[in-house]
Amino acid sequence: MRGWIGLVGVLAGTAVCVGSAPGALPNALLPDLDERAPLAVSVRWGGPPGNLHPRLVFTSTVENVGFGPLVVEGRRQSTRVPTMRADQLVRLRSGGFERFDRVGRMRYNVSPSHSHWHLQPFEQYELRTVDGRQLVRDHKSGFCLTNDYRSPLPTLGPRGTQRVDKTDCGRDKPGARHVLEGISVGWGDIYVPAKEGQYIDLNGIPYSDYVLVHRVNVGRLLHETNYANDASSMRIRLVPPATPADPPGVIVLQTCDDSARC
Repeated sequence: MRGWIGLVGVLAGTAVCVGSAPGALPNALLPDLDERAPLAVSVRWGGPPGNLHPRLVFTSTVENVGFGPLVVEGRRQSTRVPTMRADQLVRLRSGGFERFDRVGRMRYNVSPSHSHWHLQPFEQYELRTVDGRQLVRDHKSGFCLTNDYRSPLPTLGPRGTQRVDKTDCGRDKPGARHVLEGISVGWGDIYVPAKEGQYIDLNGIPYSDYVLVHRVNVGRLLHETNYANDASSMRIRLVPPATPADPPGVIVLQTCDDSARC
């Protein structure tokens, strides 16, 4: 267990448990990541000029409904090293925090919609047949972890009052050697279709019914109270385009929170 003075304010922001008895919380205030069902699904053309493919685009959201904040610290010794080692910091009710080493890497992502440090791996997107066979996977996996909106779901611990990430994940700082990011209790992190990487390539995929699956913490590198809600899904139907110039259409048949089988 090691301390870092910059964490004091962040961790103290969840120290008071309003309306809960002292014995109601465990000592290790672990987060609980809840992957919500995909939203805003559509099909658009994408890719380099002259080689456009139909892409299934979507919004993905992850909410922290656990006992404590998800806090991830990235560090590197030199800017000559392209990535940072990522450690998870878990707040303890008895004071301080516990460090879990090497829960991933942080890489600086450069694109018009990002240009900040992403934790990798974090999320995974899959297109599967209705009987569960995987057809296509995304090529993203990294997220900047931050508080984007208040979660409507009940939480195990008190809702956070402070942001873990105060620098937008080191935005416009490719030379940074230290980054702190995360998601407070009772908050969600959202990635909309306009963000780079929020798609699955549909090239060669025939018109039929499929299941779009979103997963968080696939390898369980991040420590949580519960892993059963780390996947959600949506059953969709791909249909022919309205005109030859249009991409295929998509119809949402069903959404399934907390399940990879929809």
